[in-house]
Amino acid sequence: MKALEHPNSSTLVSKAIMGALRLSACTLVISCNAMAQIAGNFYLDKSVFARGEPVVLHFQVTNNGSRSVNILQADPYSFCSGYEITVSPDLTGSTGEPSCPKSFAGDCLSSDTALGSGATKTEDILLNYEHQVNKPGDYEVEAVRRLPYADARVKYFEGPQENIEVRTKLYFLIDPNSSAGPASLQSFVNQLHAQSSEKRREAARTLASLAPPALENILITFADNQEFRQFAPLAFHRLNTPRSMAAMAELLTKTQPGTYEHMTSADYLAQSGDIQWFPLLREVARNNARISNYVTDAAELGGEKMLPTLIDLLKSPDKEFTRMNAITGLGYTHTRDAVPILIELLRNPDQNVVEYTEAALRILTHHSSSANPSRTLVSDYPRWSQWWPREGATAPIYKSNNCADVTPLP
Repeated sequence: MKALEHPNSSTLVSKAIMGALRLSACTLVISCNAMAQIAGNFYLDKSVFARGEPVVLHFQVTNNGSRSVNILQADPYSFCSGYEITVSPDLTGSTGEPSCPKSFAGDCLSSDTALGSGATKTEDILLNYEHQVNKPGDYEVEAVRRLPYADARVKYFEGPQENIEVRTKLYFLIDPNSSAGPASLQSFVNQLHAQSSEKRREAARTLASLAPPALENILITFADNQEFRQFAPLAFHRLNTPRSMAAMAELLTKTQPGTYEHMTSADYLAQSGDIQWFPLLREVARNNARISNYVTDAAELGGEKMLPTLIDLLKSPDKEFTRMNAITGLGYTHTRDAVPILIELLRNPDQNVVEYTEAALRILTHHSSSANPSRTLVSDYPRWSQWWPREGATAPIYKSNNCADVTPLP
């Protein structure tokens, strides 16, 4: 496997990384030679990459048995594909109950595909797409694949299935002395016009993920291309120029609420920290208050400026969605004034209100009234109402993305 090999002439990989590479080889052999009809392994093409170069992780699965099998087939970037991939420095290493809100996966499409005896299938995953790997330095990849398979003689989703699980650690370096220039990416520009729709989409994904400034004119056109539009928000975010961010705002006004492009554009505008986009996000939140992402995006960017809108949304007759989203939004404001509002909400007899309020308070204060923050079943208004006057003036107030362990109230 090329990722575990390193030419003797290269001095770019640190000794610590080289030692880890040797350790990784042992881990990989153990995980890939389990007693199963099919076996899998992860690998990289090389261990040193230039800045701005695509870093592609490959997963290869082989049928070592004498009979054909059907294996799961799904978009490798979707949760139902069975992949779990983390890239340092994305790893947080938190050991307690994190304060950051958890996301939950929904439905996604999957099917099966045949893998004959002795056959091999390889899937490619562009690490640049979901991870920031553009800065020079050493990176660690933790890759897991859980892959179910079944005898090809029975229907895949109806018959019994077996599973393999492959776990691997790989390492690579982004070379600070080397950059991928526009000429090296021209093949992806050409691939935008390939006959295969799959190749066109992968080219668009790659260019959006890398977002080279020299190709800004091409990337801006993604917003008006139905086939590439889903990659436009990422391209604009990674470009991060006044022109690209203005194009992001325009995309938000032109696309339908609830679509991937609309929601992702709102997310990235909120993450920009540029207050000029707050009026737009506030308007989107008001008009789509039943969708929590829009409310939290406006709260994240606007902070205390969003409080009047959130207070209005708390009065909405829609108790199931709008009110709950307003409570969650308070947790995203990163403002001290939101805490007493939330504490008063703990007096509400509605258990859903209490649970959402406790979650918002955890985000803002990194405190919980329960020793087990994920299982707050009753309101502990007295403890919060006593703690805040005593320590509220000096207690740290956190941003929603400032994940840390939650501690019980004293």
